[in-house]
Amino acid sequence: MSTSSIPAMPRMTPQDYQAFDALFALSSSIGATPAGGLHRLTASAADKQMRDAFCTWLTQQGFHVHVDEIGNIFGLMTLCEGAPWVLCGSHLDSQPLGGRFDGAYGVTGAAVTIATLARQLRDHSQTAQRNLAVVNWTNEEGARFQPSLTGSSVFTGALSLEQALACCDGEGISLQTALQNIGYRGTALPDLTVAAYCELHVEQGPHLELQQQQIGVVTETWAALKWQVTFRGEQNHTGPALMDRRRDALLAAAHTIVAVRAEAERYGEALHTSVGRLETVPNSPNVVTSEATLFIEFRSADEALLRQLRDSFGQQMQSIAQNTATDVSLDRAQYRPRQQLHAALSDLALAQAEKLGLKAMPMRSVAGHDAISMSYHCPSALLFVPSMDGLSHNEREFTATADLHRGIDMLMALLTELCLNGEDALC
Repeated sequence: MSTSSIPAMPRMTPQDYQAFDALFALSSSIGATPAGGLHRLTASAADKQMRDAFCTWLTQQGFHVHVDEIGNIFGLMTLCEGAPWVLCGSHLDSQPLGGRFDGAYGVTGAAVTIATLARQLRDHSQTAQRNLAVVNWTNEEGARFQPSLTGSSVFTGALSLEQALACCDGEGISLQTALQNIGYRGTALPDLTVAAYCELHVEQGPHLELQQQQIGVVTETWAALKWQVTFRGEQNHTGPALMDRRRDALLAAAHTIVAVRAEAERYGEALHTSVGRLETVPNSPNVVTSEATLFIEFRSADEALLRQLRDSFGQQMQSIAQNTATDVSLDRAQYRPRQQLHAALSDLALAQAEKLGLKAMPMRSVAGHDAISMSYHCPSALLFVPSMDGLSHNEREFTATADLHRGIDMLMALLTELCLNGEDALC
């Protein structure tokens, strides 16, 4: 139970915390892994089960539920006919063998907070200047379908609906087919004038914990360069094939993986790199690999550094291909620029934290979030609560219940200000 000292109404009550705990526990049970994590990939059977449960909960709480053409789920709470909307949410899909807090906390926390705020405004006959909505964005993680942030990118127009629906998983199943199979290929959303977007999330890093802070208010994000690269060699027998004649695509991939890590070591904390996924053909223990596909990421706050790497590392891969007698191709490239989040909304969030007596600090986000997609569309806020040991995308991901409750206290205060004061809140 939260012990935060919160002034006057509206505020979360013990019953509201219990409602959140129950909804979050429900989420944690659907797709649960034996080690306490979550395996709930986009448009999987577990995703359908969670979507069904979430839509049922929304309907029971008086939300109007709408599923759009890319499968985003909107729970709409009309408080003032014709007024703009404050959107709030995150995502319910997970990484393979991922954590139960990432994404799901933001959706369940927003849903309970909005239901609570709407009820209290009506009970106290307070007039709202904004409507409220919770959203579950489709395929934020990008684990089954690439690119990530799919649903929010379609909503903002950064990615076309046609491109998004055509994305295929490793088995060649399109996102369109997968959504149809689970019954979540919806219809066009009526135009919503969005005044602001707020997202509550676990930090997925150690900084709040290390600095003993309770709330992080993200003011800017790192840029990211993501590549899908394929080396092509020649399939052969791993026994008799002469070593100096082999065209081993996996060997080329191995050199590339080491080179990607070496870039991070060269630039220290200014650059984070990874190869998070490797696919090989024919993937047999006694066959020289004919194709190896790597999913490479470079992340930095220094966009000039990423532009430099785009050229220099491309040349490195050409050299690796030449030295291993393979060919290399860049199959997909995605660049997400560094982004400043809305300064007035960030300042408002920090001010609300101070009123609540919460220890808060401005910070950067290295990870991508739907709030980043939305920040190009409307004023957006991204709020963090601490992650134990900074561990995420892992079954041992954990945030204490008291921190989860403080996060929804914070969200309640911010949504109340935006809902009651409208445009004046960001002046």
